[in-house]
Amino acid sequence: MEEKDRIAAQSSHTKVNPQKEYEYIEHTGDIGVRVFGSDLAELFENASKAFFDILTEREKITPCQKKQIVVEKSGGWERLLVAWLSELLYLFEVDLWLFQTCNINSLTDQRLEAICLGEVYDPDRHEIKTAIKAVTHHRLCLQKVNERWEATIIFDI
Repeated sequence: MEEKDRIAAQSSHTKVNPQKEYEYIEHTGDIGVRVFGSDLAELFENASKAFFDILTEREKITPCQKKQIVVEKSGGWERLLVAWLSELLYLFEVDLWLFQTCNINSLTDQRLEAICLGEVYDPDRHEIKTAIKAVTHHRLCLQKVNERWEATIIFDI
């Protein structure tokens, strides 16, 4: 069974827990997640956790280096979320950054500032589980549901 099929099978019967950071959702050929947060900053932080959990085993990333990240994108929260995750993908692909955690320090609908803790990819310690090609706009949705924020994101793999 491929990784994406295993993930979808594990999550297809999962009930939504109000404290859950994210859950996998079924999507043919790609990987989808539904991300949750008590506010938009937490949702963006949890989206970064989902991203790195798909890519590798996040618990094996040592938070020993700090990187400040600024992302600007007009067009609303959904476009900023895609830009945020795309920036994390770029930082991995170009500079081999892996982040265990990202803390959003400032957030508007056009700009975010974050401090991320992690390290550079080490092939002896970090297995790449699933290569992410892109963060897509397909089925992208960000909304408030029952006092919590949630977003649906599809990753092209």
